[in-house]
Amino acid sequence: MSEKINLKNIERKAYTSYHQDGILDILIAIFILSFAAWIIADMVWLGWIFYLIAASIYAVAKRGITVPRIGFVKFPQQRTKKMLWIAVSLGVLLNILGLVTFIQTEGGSTPVWLLFAIEHYMIVIGLFVAALFCFVGYTFRAKRMYAYALLTLVTFSVGYFLSYPLYYYIILIGTLILLSGLTMLIRFIRKYPLPSAS
Repeated sequence: MSEKINLKNIERKAYTSYHQDGILDILIAIFILSFAAWIIADMVWLGWIFYLIAASIYAVAKRGITVPRIGFVKFPQQRTKKMLWIAVSLGVLLNILGLVTFIQTEGGSTPVWLLFAIEHYMIVIGLFVAALFCFVGYTFRAKRMYAYALLTLVTFSVGYFLSYPLYYYIILIGTLILLSGLTMLIRFIRKYPLPSAS
């Protein structure tokens, strides 16, 4: 029994260390900042270009920075199944909401919840993004994502009472997460230096 517990603890520590390099944070920051750039420039394709760049950076950085230092860590199988079920459930829910909204809008009436969401969009966006951070935090066992969720809620809640453009708050959150990710990356490289070739 104690052997199983120890194995789980070792697996948890290895998995947690694998995502303490700040690369995930930098990727998220690029996503957020690219969304702000998309809003400012009013160019949808600009956002997609940034997304592709970010995904490429993540894969290359993991292979070039993390794996040579601590090795490759696989998702625990049980957690992978949970993630898949959560992702599928969220996808189904969003599709149902979209379908209901489309049917009601085509019928000449706007759903009450949609009117509420439009009127209080800052709060709605803040809650949605915070929920995504919590999902990422649970998925990657990264507790700092819960701090990002709180940061998002506070920022958008304050923004609800101010009159600054939406992209101001997006840039603020993206910049803070980027700085956090870069700081973590520097610490990770110092903590796990590359093994000397001998």
